[in-house]
Amino acid sequence: MKKVKLQKIRLEREITQDAMANLLHMKQATYSRKERGLTDMTEEDWEQIAKVLEVDKSEIYEDSPKKGTIANSLKKQYSVVPTSLMEKIDFLTRENLELKEKLKKFENQNN
Repeated sequence: MKKVKLQKIRLEREITQDAMANLLHMKQATYSRKERGLTDMTEEDWEQIAKVLEVDKSEIYEDSPKKGTIANSLKKQYSVVPTSLMEKIDFLTRENLELKEKLKKFENQNN
């Protein structure tokens, strides 16, 4: 299961997956698989990521589904997504968050 809370905080801090991977001493592809929930994260992974993002682990932690579930099996079958597409999704997600913040500020000014 995709780590939505983790991705949101990482993007808010404008940290790329590549930068996170470097800070965690792993390859970008490895970090990407962990963030997308394709590879399980260990307690140590969660603690290191929380330290890098300067947050409490509880702010980013999301449990993984149990192995053997239908959703988990389907995800493994259809999880091959080109890195360039994931980078574009990351960029658009970050841009979307920025636009939402600008919209909030605009709405607050008009109230």
